[in-house]
Amino acid sequence: MGACDTILYAPPMPLVTPELMKNARNSVLCWLASADARGQPNVSPKEIFTFYGAEHLLIANIASPNSVRNIAVNPRVCVSFIDVFV
Repeated sequence: MGACDTILYAPPMPLVTPELMKNARNSVLCWLASADARGQPNVSPKEIFTFYGAEHLLIANIASPNSVRNIAVNPRVCVSFIDVFV
């Protein structure tokens, strides 16, 4: 390595933070947004979800064929938790 070469390393940020867990535990519903290979969006309400460790959010697959197909070709998703008591 030369004198000007720099190696930058940032440890991966945990996907499941304490704040996310708190918000999810106060929620009764979440919305799962996904997109197919062409970028066509799909948003689906979900009532059953939980955490598995510090890196996984498990969401029940109940009548969600579009979400499942989309995630198979494009794993990027967005989850929005709904706390109706705020």
